[in-house]
Amino acid sequence: MLQVYRNENTTNPEPVGYHNLIAHEEALQRASDAAEEKKQEILEKLEDDELVDIAAEAFGELYSTKHSDEADKLINEIVKALVLGCYKDMTVRELLSNLSLEAEKIVTDYILTHAN
Repeated sequence: MLQVYRNENTTNPEPVGYHNLIAHEEALQRASDAAEEKKQEILEKLEDDELVDIAAEAFGELYSTKHSDEADKLINEIVKALVLGCYKDMTVRELLSNLSLEAEKIVTDYILTHAN
């Protein structure tokens, strides 16, 4: 008796978990795209000096508290960085490190609240 064998691929063409992997990759890509869009929005705000205004307002908030002398100290550090020519190497975190924790919190909270 002659048997005919069919050469069919009876296995799943995608490995187990393939759809979950693809869904995860798509979610990561969407998150990356959203982060890039947010970055572009911030850059546009910078171009319009909107964030500069918010930072100035944050310093106004600091001046209206008992930490006004620390705001002066921070401005002094910015001026020193410009005069000494090391402003390109100075980060925002380094500048804010000249403030007390309370004053730093006032400035960063204000900026984060109003910049988003």
